Parts: sequence; C-alpha cells; structure tokens
Amino acid sequence: MPTSRTSWQRRAFRAGSFLRLGSALLGCSLAAQVYSQPAAATQAPELSNDLSNELGKLRPLLSEETNPNPNYPELIKKVETIIETLKLKGYDFAYICQLKANLYIKSGQNFKAIKPIEDSLIGDYFPKAAINGMTLALAQLYMQEAGTTSDETLRKQRLGQARSRLELWLSNNKEPLLGSPEMGEYIDAVSIYANSLYFLAEFKLSYEVSKKLVRLSIEPNDQAWVMLFAAQQEGGENKAAAETFELFIRKFPERKDFWLQLTQAYLNSDQPLRAILTYQRAQSHGFQTSPSDYLNIFGLYYRLDEFSRAAALMENWINTGKVADTEDNWDLVGACFSNLRREDRVRAVFDTARKHFKTGNLDFQLAQFLWYDGKYKEGLEAATEAWKKGGLKKPGRVALFLATASFEQRDFKAANDFLTKAKASGEVDARDTERVSKMIAQALEIEASRTPLPAAAKKPGV
Repeated sequence: MPTSRTSWQRRAFRAGSFLRLGSALLGCSLAAQVYSQPAAATQAPELSNDLSNELGKLRPLLSEETNPNPNYPELIKKVETIIETLKLKGYDFAYICQLKANLYIKSGQNFKAIKPIEDSLIGDYFPKAAINGMTLALAQLYMQEAGTTSDETLRKQRLGQARSRLELWLSNNKEPLLGSPEMGEYIDAVSIYANSLYFLAEFKLSYEVSKKLVRLSIEPNDQAWVMLFAAQQEGGENKAAAETFELFIRKFPERKDFWLQLTQAYLNSDQPLRAILTYQRAQSHGFQTSPSDYLNIFGLYYRLDEFSRAAALMENWINTGKVADTEDNWDLVGACFSNLRREDRVRAVFDTARKHFKTGNLDFQLAQFLWYDGKYKEGLEAATEAWKKGGLKKPGRVALFLATASFEQRDFKAANDFLTKAKASGEVDARDTERVSKMIAQALEIEASRTPLPAAAKKPGV
C-alpha cells in the first residue's frame, strides 16, 4: 500500500523562513545626510590659509554650476594629494575628510566613504546637526556593508559598529514630539538600530525597539511592522508574530510577500488550520495560487488527518490543471483513501490513473494493493504490466516483488529471473534478496525430489 507522506509534508512546510530582512529596510538618503551638512560650526576654528588656498583652486571643479559633469575620481586624487602634501591635522583634517566622503558618495562609492566620515568625527568640530547626520549616515553605511559582504568577520564588525554609533546617537537625542520636524531623522535612527540588533541576533531587544518604532508615527510604515514581526518570529514568539501580522495584513492585503510571511508564522506556531485559512484568504486576493501552494494546502489537510478533504481537493486540482497530472500526485490521492481504508476508492484511483502514463509506477502501486488485499493473480498481472512499461523509480523493488509473487504462484523460473534482476539493481537490501533466494532454492529442491526417476533398463535376454 502507499506509505504515509507526513515526513514529506513536514519538510515542505518547515524548510526555513520566508522572512529575510535586508538593507532595503534602511531607506535614508545617504548623500543628502552627509553632503548637505554645514562645513563648520559657528565657534569652530577657521581653516588654515594653506588649506583655504587649495580649496579655492578646487571650488570651480566642485561646483556643478561651473562643472556639470565632475570627474570624481580625479577630484578624490586631488583631495588626497592635499592631505598628504599639507600634512593636515585637527579641524583642517576633519573638514577635508568630510569633503572626501562627499565625493565618494557622489561617485557611488559609498563604502569608501566610511573611513573619511569616521575621521571627520574624531574631533568635536561640527555642530550637533551635522554630527547627527554624519553619525546616522555612517551607521547606515555599516549596515549596508554588513548586508552585502560575504566576509563574516567584517559583517559582525560592521553590525557592532552600527549598534555602537546608534546607541551614542540615541543617548544624545531625546525622542521628539509626534509630528515634529525632527521625528523623521529620529525614526530613521531607531529603524537602523532595530535592524542592527536583529542581525546581531539580539531578538528580544530588537523586538522592544521595534515596538517603539511602531508607536513613533501615527501611521507606521510597513518597515516598522515587518521589523516587529521579524523580531517576534526569530525570538520564538511565533503566535505573537502571527497576531502582529494579522493587524498588518488588514492594512496591506495587496502585498503578496506579506501573505507568505503570515502563512509561515502560523506554520511555525503549529497552527495548520489557521495556515489553511490564510492560504484561502490570500487566494481570494489572487495570491498563492501556484501548484506548490496547492500542494502545501494538501499537505496541511493530510497533517490534520483530513484525508477525505485532502483527496477530494487533490483530485479536483489535478482535473482542473491547478496541479500537474503526475504519478506522484495520484499517489497522494491513493494514500489518502488508503488511510481511510477505502479499498474500493484506492483501487479505482490507481486503476484509472495508471492508464494515463507510459511509465509503470502506478501499476506497481495497484499491484501491491491488490496483492495485500488477497487478489494475488490480479496483483501479479499489474506488477508484470508495471515491469513491461518501465520508467520505474525503484525497479529493484519491483523486481523483488515480482520474484516473491512469482514464487507464491509457483513460477520458480520467473521468480529466479526477477531475483537476479533485483540483486543487480543495487537497490534492495541483501537480507531481503537472501531471504527470497533461500525460499526459491528450497522450493526447487523440493520440486526436484518429487520428480520420479526414469525406470531402470532391463538387461537383454531377461
């Protein structure tokens, strides 16, 4: 008979998580944060004459009005030459590093801007607004590089640096009033902080920060909700994660990826019935209608021991083209009826479906069912048909079955031939072939002992 597919179902539903947060969650404008900052604080020391003179030469090349297509690599080389030639220190060095970082960002080399921004923040030369902007930009750069590098050591380093910078930033900036102009930057900082904690596997702390992120705006964006959901899920609070996303999905029912995540949350919290209902709700919006989705729904019903419903759905989906008309899928239908002990339906399913295929796998399934149901002759005929068709997944197992069945029907020659094929396949346990081999040998020995010897020839003249 067909075997249970519980292990298959569990692999299909528990293989990993749909949710993988990335640097796309960090939506700040990096160039705007760094490049737009004032060059110096009101009380900051003035630039040296030497640096002022050199910058005066660069100013026409830096201005997009006078130079609409700046050659950024060349400008960066000029800035590096100035740093090396003048041996810049203090405020001069901080100022030129800020300029160098801007050029890297403008040229699309964001990660190369990290070191200049770090250097520009060493001294307390800029106003608070400028330092806040650069610190936030630096934290975002750390996060972005952590999300793109394949170097695990660098990844952890950048995540730790992002966390440290943001903890410093948050300690120096009070939470603004809702709706105030400062709230946007504050939300950006809290968002990046929640992300850094998440990727550092600080899930409980990330969850607490994410809750704060949700309440910071009157209409929280999807980023805040996804971060909250992710932290709950990774922290093992799957039921709470599902409830969180239920609130979210009502606001964004058109998001296919969110339906996938909600389904996964119910699966992870061992709520298969809620997962089925979520599939149905998603399908009412036109999502999760691929063959694999329908197979997943079948697997959930099977897991709930709802074999009758699972079989009816699978038959319908095969006949309507929602899932492929394959031997495997008909095998699943047969497995359901077998679990229901509906022998009539098992036979009907396999007997009808096997005629659709040139290969003999369903013929073999029918053969096993008939044989163990006591219909030995029909079982042997179906197995023989399976062998003739070929294309078998486990030809060695079929050959062993035919060897045993032929032996039971006292066709010892056929039994011995199929046993030889079973051994040659390499698919059958040696103990099984040895057992059948002994049975056949004993039967042949008995047959030989029963064969009458020819009468002795009489001597001439007697």
